Amino acid sequence: MKKINKILIILLIPFIILSTNAMATTAGEIKNTSDNWVENGSKNSPMSSQKIWDELIPIGQVLLAIGAVVLVVAFMWLGIKYMTTDPSGKADVKQRLVGLIIATVVIFGGVGIFTLVVNLMNGILFNI
Repeated sequence: MKKINKILIILLIPFIILSTNAMATTAGEIKNTSDNWVENGSKNSPMSSQKIWDELIPIGQVLLAIGAVVLVVAFMWLGIKYMTTDPSGKADVKQRLVGLIIATVVIFGGVGIFTLVVNLMNGILFNI
């Protein structure tokens, strides 16, 4: 179990570094935008809605990629554990697999529902 935890930590470190760099870049760009807004007065808006989406979409993509990698690793680990365990332990592994399938549906279903709502609202609001 400790070996699996170490492997998961080693696999997640690059994703954490990438997400930290993305957030630092985003924070820096927001600061530059707010500085320009202060210098130019209230004539210019600090951020448009398109600029906000451009900033948030990469963060969401990184989080989705991390979730996908964690799900794949968890499925592989439980699959190997299912193949190597005795018959009495297979029931426990099956129960964990059901939980993992529910987590998969929640992660990817949430992204799908969010995308659907955004596309519907864009169609409704911009076609009036």
